[in-house]
Amino acid sequence: MPRFDPMIGVPVAALSIVALSACSAPKAVSVETLTSTPVVAPHPPPPRRAEIPPPAPSPQALWSFGHWRWNGARYVWAPGRYVERPTPTANWIPGYWEQQPGGWKWVEDQWTS
Repeated sequence: MPRFDPMIGVPVAALSIVALSACSAPKAVSVETLTSTPVVAPHPPPPRRAEIPPPAPSPQALWSFGHWRWNGARYVWAPGRYVERPTPTANWIPGYWEQQPGGWKWVEDQWTS
């Protein structure tokens, strides 16, 4: 009869937990949790990265694609997330980088009625 080797079982169990946790859909984020501090970067951001949204956590959730954030020294990628629609008629306006005289300013995502 084959024996179970505990030296193999522990890594396999840990890898299974990690793989299963990666399959879950990300939690939706409300717009109120997003920062609204103006950010100015000295040069434009890199091109956007391609993203494939996971299944939505609810019918009211809308996928907000990822974008580049300026951390004060360089751009870092902020992955996409789900946001909950506040009202049935609300429209989502994605955030974007806007060139201004002092550099590039991030304009936050927002809902409009």
